[in-house]
Amino acid sequence: MNITHELLAQYAPFNTLSLECLHKVIEKVSLKQFEKGAIIFKRGRELSEVFYLLQGNVDLIDAQFAVTSVSSEAGVYAFMLDSASPTQVSALAKSPVTVFTIEREFLDLVMAWNEGGNDEEDATKATEGSDERDWMSSLLQSPLFHKIPPGNISQLFLRFQPHKVAADEVIMREGERGDYFYVLQTGSATVLDKQGNLLAALRPGNYFGEEALVGDTTRNAMVKMLTPGILMRLEKADFITLLQEPVRRFISYEELQAQASETSRYQIIDVRIPFERRFHAVPNSRNIPLNQLRKTLPQLDTNVIYAVADDAGPRTDVAAQLLNQAGFDAMILRNANQHYGQN
Repeated sequence: MNITHELLAQYAPFNTLSLECLHKVIEKVSLKQFEKGAIIFKRGRELSEVFYLLQGNVDLIDAQFAVTSVSSEAGVYAFMLDSASPTQVSALAKSPVTVFTIEREFLDLVMAWNEGGNDEEDATKATEGSDERDWMSSLLQSPLFHKIPPGNISQLFLRFQPHKVAADEVIMREGERGDYFYVLQTGSATVLDKQGNLLAALRPGNYFGEEALVGDTTRNAMVKMLTPGILMRLEKADFITLLQEPVRRFISYEELQAQASETSRYQIIDVRIPFERRFHAVPNSRNIPLNQLRKTLPQLDTNVIYAVADDAGPRTDVAAQLLNQAGFDAMILRNANQHYGQN
């Protein structure tokens, strides 16, 4: 059985989504089959997915053992089998059953995206609709945005401001103070160092400018447009409130050891230059100077908790933000200098 736009639109809340949103949802849908008598899910469980009935009969059993029977034969059962997590009911297959599932977190993101896009009607009219949806889609799929509350994402799409730019226009220069966070909606751009060497190429959906905002420092590179395009700009205050603060977490040395021993390994990162840690550093910390962190990211283990020592000033915040943007579990280690050892 294939999930089509028409079929998906019979279910809530998909019946409220745009065609483009439905297309994104279909890419993430999974089909699952259960034999008669199988438990689809149990009451009281945290579920990362939501379940929708496609074919068959299911009994939903609550804590008092009251049974609600649902069937696809009476027409599509157009709601989640259980919208809560932890689940409030158990779901038992009373016949061979086919369901489709989708990640709960992804559905929240799509709903926020859809709501934000509808409220931004004027901006949509001023730009090419398909391009706007592409940059939004790229943002929602980035690791950082998986950590942002859906309410914040909806606010973000309301507060982004479109800004038209010309070919060869310089968007930001090295040494300037940071004022905006940027997302490239249309066009292409390059990131250059002070010698004019190419550091990166940017395409729609790529974002930049966050480091100077997080660290409250100056820009460390130049961004120049290759073609005409449209940038979506977010003011510094909105960036800090909606994008930085929700992922900025702190942890003590003792909490880190306790958490890591229960869940996974941890690594303390020191982003100072080697000279700064020559005599004092947190024992067993790994030195990755901030200017080398980006190129080191592919070598890091996603199963490790990373704690960035707070002894590097604004560089600490920038490093933690970069790690979180790349999808790592990263926090800031409080009072790192209280745990210094001799190097």
